[in-house]
Amino acid sequence: MPSRIMKNFKTTKATKVTEDEFWYPSQTKSPPHNYSPGIIYLLKDALKAAHQKGSIHRAVLCFEQTVHISRELFDVSWGCGYRNFLMACTALMVQQNQTIYFPLLDDPMPPGARNLQLWIEHAWSQGYDEIGARELDHNLHNTKKYIGTGELYVAFTSRGIPCKLVDFDLDKTYKGINALTEWVVNYFSPPPAKEGSTKVSVGDILRGASPVIATDKMPLILQDDGHSRTIVGYEVAKNGTVSLLAFDPSRKPTKHLRQAGIDGVSSLAHPLSSTSTSRLNRRSNNPPYSVSSPKHIGAAADGDDDDDVIVITDTESEPESQAGRHVKPNSRTDHRSDVLSLCRIWNSKLGRKKKYQILFFTMGNPLTENERESRKIVTSIDGCQW
Repeated sequence: MPSRIMKNFKTTKATKVTEDEFWYPSQTKSPPHNYSPGIIYLLKDALKAAHQKGSIHRAVLCFEQTVHISRELFDVSWGCGYRNFLMACTALMVQQNQTIYFPLLDDPMPPGARNLQLWIEHAWSQGYDEIGARELDHNLHNTKKYIGTGELYVAFTSRGIPCKLVDFDLDKTYKGINALTEWVVNYFSPPPAKEGSTKVSVGDILRGASPVIATDKMPLILQDDGHSRTIVGYEVAKNGTVSLLAFDPSRKPTKHLRQAGIDGVSSLAHPLSSTSTSRLNRRSNNPPYSVSSPKHIGAAADGDDDDDVIVITDTESEPESQAGRHVKPNSRTDHRSDVLSLCRIWNSKLGRKKKYQILFFTMGNPLTENERESRKIVTSIDGCQW
């Protein structure tokens, strides 16, 4: 690691700046106030209730321990890319399909908003994404520069975490926004039973045995030209329309919803393998360190159109857009309404943008040195051609 970057790391580590506070679900200490574990459990319950009412046919969710993380005052206008990175890390560091990912993400510098800036600078110094490095003047640390999925690809790849980028130009496909939602459906859904088929149709979904399921799939990071979100699943309405479910860093769960998630998680057991339990527990009591392809679709200010939480009821139709404030809930029904309001993205909203990029994790073995070298030039897949 270059001396300047290492010096910055040591300084940040010594001062314990709260801007780099990071928490993941296997830790025993309480999560920071902008971390909301357990939201997917609440979302799963709400979707089951919606299915029972007949408003949705089916829903599929990502790895349940993924944590919602909202922006803080210091990064309110530029931090969505960083918060999506941290949400992905909360899942990657406790999933059990590739336990080796934990040390790759934790050493020598653990995840954090400012630490991520150092990760990317270090990757640039090794020759990753020379075009992106020039566009950002080879300088990120302690700045308010926006980053997108291209930079996150560089960060994860340089640590050996295999991931890929997928581009969607909705003006170039007759499917429009359906090209994006269909790709997401295929990512989260189990392989179809039909031999030789690699795609899942909405018909396959509607014929599924379980109406609402959680999978071991990692969340996706969805980027447009001014904002990014973490996609945690999808739902299929009774008319067959597919809508995405997301954790948006600009939308903060209400206090009661956050507490409901924490209470729910505390009542559940998440057994880890003996090896992972030993390793993670050794970390759990440590205080947090204080410390493109198709080019950077995210290099623009974070959009503020999602900052107001809209209360949406359990119906299949989209309500008139209007900002509203939550009333303090006194029942599970209120939690269900709130969590659906927090996570649903209507296609009419997604359709306002024409270009998207998704970062997803392939969950393969850690990248070899040769594989890392071959991925220093950022490339992507055309999602409209799958």
